[in-house]
Amino acid sequence: MNKLFDLRFVIGSFFFLVGLILFVYSFSEKGRNAVNHYGGLAFLLFGVVMILLTYKSSGKEE
Repeated sequence: MNKLFDLRFVIGSFFFLVGLILFVYSFSEKGRNAVNHYGGLAFLLFGVVMILLTYKSSGKEE
């Protein structure tokens, strides 16, 4: 199955991208906030887990 049609990959990519933006923004002068830092890390972690679940289950379907 194509990975772009797998909902776990799409959700993981979205959360990874948003988490990366928040995490990088937390190091700027305007974004110095613990919420941005920890929220970005949580989003990054969730995105990585979702993407890993896509790759882990892709071998079983074929």
